[in-house]
Amino acid sequence: MKLIKCIIQEGKLEAVKQALLDDGIQGMTVYDVKGFGIRRSQLKNEGDRNYRVEFQPRIMLEIVLTDEQIPKTIQRLMTAAGTGRLGDGKVFVLPVEETVRLRTGESGEAAL
Repeated sequence: MKLIKCIIQEGKLEAVKQALLDDGIQGMTVYDVKGFGIRRSQLKNEGDRNYRVEFQPRIMLEIVLTDEQIPKTIQRLMTAAGTGRLGDGKVFVLPVEETVRLRTGESGEAAL
Protein backbone atom coordinates (compact mmCIF):
# COMPACT_ATOMS: atom_id res chain seq x y z
CA MET A 1 0.00 0.00 0.00
CA LYS A 2 1.05 3.55 -0.70
CA LEU A 3 -0.02 7.03 0.40
CA ILE A 4 -0.27 9.62 -2.33
CA LYS A 5 0.07 13.23 -1.24
CA CYS A 6 -0.85 15.45 -4.14
CA ILE A 7 -0.72 19.24 -4.19
CA ILE A 8 -2.83 20.87 -6.91
CA GLN A 9 -4.25 24.25 -7.87
CA GLU A 10 -7.56 25.08 -6.20
CA GLY A 11 -9.45 25.28 -9.48
CA LYS A 12 -8.49 21.71 -10.40
CA LEU A 13 -10.13 19.96 -7.43
CA GLU A 14 -13.44 19.07 -9.10
CA ALA A 15 -11.74 17.70 -12.24
CA VAL A 16 -9.33 15.64 -10.13
CA LYS A 17 -12.11 14.36 -7.88
CA GLN A 18 -14.21 13.28 -10.86
CA ALA A 19 -11.26 11.58 -12.59
CA LEU A 20 -10.45 9.61 -9.44
CA LEU A 21 -14.09 8.66 -8.85
CA ASP A 22 -14.29 7.48 -12.48
CA ASP A 23 -11.32 5.20 -11.73
CA GLY A 24 -13.06 3.69 -8.71
CA ILE A 25 -11.08 5.50 -6.00
CA GLN A 26 -13.32 5.15 -2.96
CA GLY A 27 -11.98 7.83 -0.65
CA MET A 28 -9.62 10.74 -0.23
CA THR A 29 -8.87 13.46 2.26
CA VAL A 30 -8.68 17.07 1.08
CA TYR A 31 -6.89 19.96 2.80
CA ASP A 32 -6.67 23.66 2.05
CA VAL A 33 -2.96 24.51 2.20
CA LYS A 34 -0.56 27.31 1.27
CA GLY A 35 2.92 26.97 -0.13
CA PHE A 36 5.50 28.05 -2.63
CA GLY A 37 7.88 26.43 -5.04
CA ILE A 38 9.83 27.65 -8.04
CA ARG A 39 7.28 30.35 -8.81
CA ARG A 40 7.41 33.33 -6.46
CA SER A 41 7.07 37.10 -6.62
CA GLN A 42 10.10 39.17 -7.40
CA LEU A 43 10.50 42.74 -6.18
CA LYS A 44 13.09 45.16 -7.47
CA ASN A 45 14.33 47.90 -5.15
CA GLU A 46 16.58 50.54 -6.70
CA GLY A 47 18.60 48.14 -8.82
CA ASP A 48 18.91 45.45 -6.15
CA ARG A 49 17.10 42.19 -6.67
CA ASN A 50 15.09 41.12 -3.66
CA TYR A 51 12.81 38.15 -3.53
CA ARG A 52 9.70 37.89 -1.45
CA VAL A 53 8.05 34.54 -0.94
CA GLU A 54 4.35 34.66 -1.72
CA PHE A 55 2.44 31.69 -0.37
CA GLN A 56 -0.09 30.48 -2.91
CA PRO A 57 -3.35 28.77 -1.94
CA ARG A 58 -3.37 25.13 -2.98
CA ILE A 59 -5.26 21.91 -2.31
CA MET A 60 -3.59 18.80 -0.90
CA LEU A 61 -5.15 15.39 -1.42
CA GLU A 62 -4.22 12.27 0.51
CA ILE A 63 -5.19 8.90 -0.92
CA VAL A 64 -4.16 5.43 0.25
CA LEU A 65 -4.04 2.92 -2.59
CA THR A 66 -2.81 -0.53 -3.45
CA ASP A 67 0.57 -0.67 -5.18
CA GLU A 68 -1.16 -1.69 -8.43
CA GLN A 69 -3.33 1.44 -8.46
CA ILE A 70 -0.43 3.89 -8.20
CA PRO A 71 0.74 4.23 -11.85
CA LYS A 72 -2.76 4.75 -13.27
CA THR A 73 -3.71 7.16 -10.49
CA ILE A 74 -0.59 9.27 -11.00
CA GLN A 75 -1.36 9.43 -14.73
CA ARG A 76 -4.94 10.50 -13.99
CA LEU A 77 -3.68 13.20 -11.58
CA MET A 78 -1.29 14.52 -14.22
CA THR A 79 -4.05 14.62 -16.83
CA ALA A 80 -6.71 16.17 -14.60
CA ALA A 81 -4.51 18.69 -12.72
CA GLY A 82 -1.71 19.45 -15.14
CA THR A 83 -1.58 22.51 -17.39
CA GLY A 84 2.09 22.35 -18.35
CA ARG A 85 2.81 25.61 -16.52
CA LEU A 86 4.65 26.45 -13.31
CA GLY A 87 2.52 25.93 -10.23
CA ASP A 88 0.67 22.80 -11.37
CA GLY A 89 1.72 20.95 -8.22
CA LYS A 90 3.45 17.79 -7.13
CA VAL A 91 2.70 14.15 -6.33
CA PHE A 92 4.50 12.35 -3.51
CA VAL A 93 4.22 8.58 -3.02
CA LEU A 94 5.00 7.19 0.45
CA PRO A 95 4.87 3.65 1.84
CA VAL A 96 2.03 2.69 4.19
CA GLU A 97 2.85 -0.05 6.67
CA GLU A 98 -0.66 -0.81 7.90
CA THR A 99 -4.27 0.27 7.52
CA VAL A 100 -7.07 -0.60 9.95
CA ARG A 101 -10.74 0.24 9.51
CA LEU A 102 -11.86 1.38 12.96
CA ARG A 103 -15.49 0.33 12.52
CA THR A 104 -14.87 -3.31 11.56
CA GLY A 105 -11.27 -4.04 12.49
CA GLU A 106 -10.43 -5.02 8.88
CA SER A 107 -6.78 -4.47 8.08
CA GLY A 108 -4.47 -4.18 5.11
CA GLU A 109 -5.95 -3.75 1.65
CA ALA A 110 -9.34 -4.98 2.92
CA ALA A 111 -9.54 -1.77 4.97
CA LEU A 112 -9.23 0.44 1.92
